[in-house]
Amino acid sequence: MEIKTHIPNTITSANLLCGCLGIVFCFEGQLETAAYLMGLAMLFDFADGFVARLLKVSSPIGKELDSLADMVTFGVLPSIIMFHFMKGVACNPE
Repeated sequence: MEIKTHIPNTITSANLLCGCLGIVFCFEGQLETAAYLMGLAMLFDFADGFVARLLKVSSPIGKELDSLADMVTFGVLPSIIMFHFMKGVACNPE
């Protein structure tokens, strides 16, 4: 197996890492950092598909890894950010 087949999966893993770190920062109350990490993850999400098409590679694990990264980064992380915003509004009604 050539090394070029692993490049898109590495970029996808960076996307997943940004999502996981964003969740950690959310629970530490650093929502701005979490939002920046989500933006960085968007760039990685675009780049992994672009690089995979450019190198003409794909793999079953790559598709599953991309789905997991998207679920964490664009499903769980925004939900936790909104939860913290809603919790802040409920505790401090004005």
